[in-house]
Amino acid sequence: MRTRKVALDKIPALMLAQPGPGEEEARSPRVQPQLLRLAMEQELTPRQRECVELYFFRRLTMEEVGQELGIGKATVCRHLQKSKERLGKALRYAAGVEKSRPA
Repeated sequence: MRTRKVALDKIPALMLAQPGPGEEEARSPRVQPQLLRLAMEQELTPRQRECVELYFFRRLTMEEVGQELGIGKATVCRHLQKSKERLGKALRYAAGVEKSRPA
């Protein structure tokens, strides 16, 4: 079975998405908010978490995130890239674990 790749910047919107009529839960690209929060707490450094919160959830620009945290735009960009990698890996792993659990 192929899995559908979802850009991590789409996660906030996908967390709120509801499956359409006849759409299977397993095929829905939704991400459980609790799963995302747990992955953020366990997989990201405090600075990466701050950058993700400000950029994706509060919708600040990279420049604004940098100003608020006292770091440069390039550093914000680097933190977001690392965060995407780490969260993507954790969420892919979690999705595999969920699929392998007996019903």
